[in-house]
Amino acid sequence: MKGDVATIPPPPRALYEVTIYVRQETRTVELVPGSVSGIGRGADNAIRIEDPSVSRHHARLHVGDEVMVEDLGSANGTMVVRSLHGSLEDDTVGGSSHTIPRGEQMELQVGDVLRVGQVVLVLQRKGGSSFPAPPGSSGQPVLVDPDMRRAYELLRKAAATEISVLLLGETGAGKEVMAETVHRWSLRADGPFLKLNCAALTDTLLESELFGHERGAFTGAHAAKAGLLESTDGGTVFLDEIGELSPGTQAKLLRVLEERAVIRVGATKPRRIDVRFVTATNRDLAQRVQAGLFRSDLYYRISGLVIRIPPLRNRPSEIEPLARHFLREFSIRSGQSVPTLGPAALGKLLAHDWPGNVRELRNVMERATLLVTGSVLQPEHVMIESTLDNGPSHDLFDAEFEAETAVIASPFIEGATPEDEKARILKALEACGGNQTRAAKMLGIARRTLINRIEQFNLPRPKKG
Repeated sequence: MKGDVATIPPPPRALYEVTIYVRQETRTVELVPGSVSGIGRGADNAIRIEDPSVSRHHARLHVGDEVMVEDLGSANGTMVVRSLHGSLEDDTVGGSSHTIPRGEQMELQVGDVLRVGQVVLVLQRKGGSSFPAPPGSSGQPVLVDPDMRRAYELLRKAAATEISVLLLGETGAGKEVMAETVHRWSLRADGPFLKLNCAALTDTLLESELFGHERGAFTGAHAAKAGLLESTDGGTVFLDEIGELSPGTQAKLLRVLEERAVIRVGATKPRRIDVRFVTATNRDLAQRVQAGLFRSDLYYRISGLVIRIPPLRNRPSEIEPLARHFLREFSIRSGQSVPTLGPAALGKLLAHDWPGNVRELRNVMERATLLVTGSVLQPEHVMIESTLDNGPSHDLFDAEFEAETAVIASPFIEGATPEDEKARILKALEACGGNQTRAAKMLGIARRTLINRIEQFNLPRPKKG
């Protein structure tokens, strides 16, 4: 009809997207309806993944009302990992995996994990999360921040597999809670969960406690003893602060990971173990590998899936719900009525940068619960300790060390060369007269970590003054 203006229909709205996790990188790609999206290293792929385990043309996604995945004869295969009922709306733990034969297609469901070589992709609805909030936990009871929701979404899917998980984050950010989540949502949930702090692991402890010993293996070994790893058979081992392991301990751990077996002290035959390893650190392990401080083969063993936990200061939307959760938790535990979080007290919480992360917030709210006297939590009940940016507090050191601590009190700086670390250690030891406990406090690290560094750098043990 004359005068009519032809209208161009809008392009179809994207229904799906995939999030790609490649070691240190996470990115999301929108899936165009009606398209065929190639996955591979080649530049002509819509989903280009530069990883040696991925073929140039590895797989393709057929995007319509549903999403179908097709393997293109890849060298390392394409696998779909699915929750027991194919839906994250169900809390049932478990899952299944399906390797896709070449040339065949399989329908993907929202929340499915797609393993392309050693790279993980997760299908999800556009603009939303397929992940429900996890069961309440005092360490991380709420998920408001989008990055945290994505991290927990991936954890839920990874838990259904045996892929190794490396958690990166600052102290107190929630690494232990995440490790427990992997265990709780895995097929090993009914098995034991063992947490080990690697900063406290000496070679002697590793041998006698982790591996166990036979009767008569050494003086005092009156009976055979199963090690901690044997005792955790069928469960999960969480290795916290794995970046602090000494070179000798790194080599022994690598052997366990490769062989899935331990040899008791005094024994000759290995004993098979069935455990899953989850690791965590506040260090940049990739940088430490380059500096020669961490074994590259061990790093690649533990970093099948790397999840970075953002610090609390980068997810301020979670401060209020976390604070309210802790306030309620500690009030109920102490048998008192739950006070209201007053606006002025909340403002004080939101103004703090939380260098101690969720752990610090938890401690602050626990103290506040003890201090509050009325029905409303006020600013004076929120006792936030000042940060130690200008060096440690005076009760840690004698006055004679004040000048030295002003220079070297901070923890090791990421990116520092081995020579810088050696110089910092020697300076701290000299300032403390060889006292390793004081030197470790001055450096802001654990004493065991300092001893490991002295051994790594082959430094002489200075005599105490």
